[in-house]
Amino acid sequence: MKVNKHDYLKLLLLNSCFIFVWGCGGSNLFEEGQFSSTSDDASFSVPFRIPGEDPKTLPQVPATVVEDDISQPAPSIIYSLDRIEKGNRPATLMEYHNMAENRCDDSVCNSIREMKYMQCNRQNGYLENEMTALTKKNSLLGRILKADLNPAAIIKPACMRMSMEAKFSPTSSTFRQCNANGGMSRAIRPCISENYFKLVTNSFDIVSSCMMDYMGPGESLEEQKLDVRAAYAMINIESGFHVNAMSGTGAGGIGQLTADAIIDSNNTEMKKVRFALEGHADPVCRQISHEFLDSAQPMRSAKSNSCDRVSISKGNPLLNMVYTYAYLKWSKNAMDRSVFNQKKYAQKFNLSKYDMQRVKRAMMVWSHNTGPAGTWTPAMTLLNTEYRNKKVTNADKFIDQLQQYMKRFPARANRSNARRTETSKYFPAITNLLNKVETNVGGGSCVN
Repeated sequence: MKVNKHDYLKLLLLNSCFIFVWGCGGSNLFEEGQFSSTSDDASFSVPFRIPGEDPKTLPQVPATVVEDDISQPAPSIIYSLDRIEKGNRPATLMEYHNMAENRCDDSVCNSIREMKYMQCNRQNGYLENEMTALTKKNSLLGRILKADLNPAAIIKPACMRMSMEAKFSPTSSTFRQCNANGGMSRAIRPCISENYFKLVTNSFDIVSSCMMDYMGPGESLEEQKLDVRAAYAMINIESGFHVNAMSGTGAGGIGQLTADAIIDSNNTEMKKVRFALEGHADPVCRQISHEFLDSAQPMRSAKSNSCDRVSISKGNPLLNMVYTYAYLKWSKNAMDRSVFNQKKYAQKFNLSKYDMQRVKRAMMVWSHNTGPAGTWTPAMTLLNTEYRNKKVTNADKFIDQLQQYMKRFPARANRSNARRTETSKYFPAITNLLNKVETNVGGGSCVN
């Protein structure tokens, strides 16, 4: 049999791919797989951007592990088969998770296999039975629990693991457990078991992937990933990525949603969210809408319905994550309407596109705590005074000045001494914890 040069190269490539896949192993779609199983409030203050960060290419520097139970992440690689046969890549996000071992080198796979989880007890293991029951169902949350961790997730799994330890101590009682009648009882921090970690990590990656276009239409993939990074950084401070965290004011869940945030999201964003998800190319994104957003108000705002924000049986953490992104988008739009699309203020900025986006992300995230008016009021005052006859040319300086103006010129609802302090420190606390995580376990950035 005569083999020409073209056929020989094809056989050589296929042989290489076969050897690689055989060595790394694989898993079937929706296969159950084989699994093994601080202080309460962090407060920091450093710049949001890591020094030397290139906006186009996130840096990768050697990681320093600070805890024995946090594995060093390693960058995932794109194999030759992906470059040549892009049409054969997994069709859905769930398939992407379940084929994860085919898409990482040994160091990445091993970092996930060797990740340490807690040994649950009667006090902290109160979510375990509910999650075990979910794994026996064909619901989206059930499949999320059965799916592998994705080493190529937008936010690295090692960063997610540290986030769940960073805000609350294991004995913190800032948590609620919902009963079958919708009542609540106080609880300590849930056990960070493998099931719990997978539920939170996979849910955040899937919701973030599904909602990137909704959050940043027309943005590049790198810009959209930075939007996700901003949301990740905010959730670190809000809940430490714990499903059932609840503050004394009633803010609850992954995004610490208040009644006002739920009302605003229901009234202004949920119809758009449904449209975005149901028109998504990925069927998993469409299923989020069909399974969790089918009613007119998927999440209710009344205090008597607080379990809507924190209970796994109500679709959390996935539902709370959808609402968190919806409220961030509402805040982003509010900043555009009031500041960035107003000629009076828009012409005061002389920044690169990248730095302009940094300022917008900072104000979007800040608004989650202050309310939109709580951010645009001091921002307008700053632009009308400090920048009355000059332009904003330094993004970091403007963000630092905005922190000062939060305290000096707050919106009416934030004029108490306690709120002045809280709102002015909110964004610096977010950026410091983010930089701490990225320096210690993120390899320079938590974004893959």
